[in-house]
Amino acid sequence: MRRFWSLFLFVIIFVVALIGLNSQSTIQKSQQATPKRIITLAPSITETAFALDLGDNIVAVTDYCDFPSEVLNLPKVGGFVDPNLEAIVALQPDLVILLANQQRTIKQLQQLNIPTLAVFNTRLSNIKEAIHIIGQYTQHQKQAQQLLADIEQKITIIKEKTNGLARPRVMITMGHSIGSEHMKQVFIAGQNDFYNDLITLAGGQNAYQDNRLNVPSLSIEGIMKINPQVIIDIFPEANDHDADLNNVLQQWKNLDHIDAVKNNRMHIIQEDYATIPGPRIFLLLDQFSRLIHPELDWENVSP
Repeated sequence: MRRFWSLFLFVIIFVVALIGLNSQSTIQKSQQATPKRIITLAPSITETAFALDLGDNIVAVTDYCDFPSEVLNLPKVGGFVDPNLEAIVALQPDLVILLANQQRTIKQLQQLNIPTLAVFNTRLSNIKEAIHIIGQYTQHQKQAQQLLADIEQKITIIKEKTNGLARPRVMITMGHSIGSEHMKQVFIAGQNDFYNDLITLAGGQNAYQDNRLNVPSLSIEGIMKINPQVIIDIFPEANDHDADLNNVLQQWKNLDHIDAVKNNRMHIIQEDYATIPGPRIFLLLDQFSRLIHPELDWENVSP
């Protein structure tokens, strides 16, 4: 059995998003009057829209959107790679919000005279900019300002608490084999994504320092070379995929030449939001900081 379930799709989307990475945070196209019927074409965008109190305006989402619970009863219009254009047209949206890297879909929608708003979500700065732009475009600026203020408050608290501390080497894993005694191929967070940003804000440093690969894939020898002091294994909804987390932990324990394993600093994060770069991704900041700096008193820090 392999751990390339829903995370496999995430890694694919992650790679596609990073291929189109540039300095431009958002793209606006076909600006119209305040939209009333909105379709969102990525789970992160759906979460952002609901966080901005746009739920009453959402008329459809993707097959992979499941948060908040209200979206479960909404029409589905396909996935990231294969949106159903006929279904989208039939719903008569006055705005489709999607990722900027979905260039083929953007062109198709514009040919159908359907207004689009495209955003990036690769880095934390992109995610915050997407909140701002979606709020501005939909006349929900106040909601966006409040959400961004809450995020900045969380960031400030964590940065102040970890300021001046040593920065442990942290490795974030996003996919690897399971069901065997030893790991073989491990996908990890590189230097060009929101996980790297979260590590830095939480008071750590990415154990993988090479910025040439956006989604590195390491062998056991490669992991031993970077020798992380903390390993955080992103493993959302493990119960839905019959994953044996004891087996996963044992795989890590077999790598007993690595500092994180020697000091029992391997951690598994199962929350579903851990792979969705929307507003909830900032919940990881609190989790990361506690795992990276367990020596601090976190009792009085708001989650």
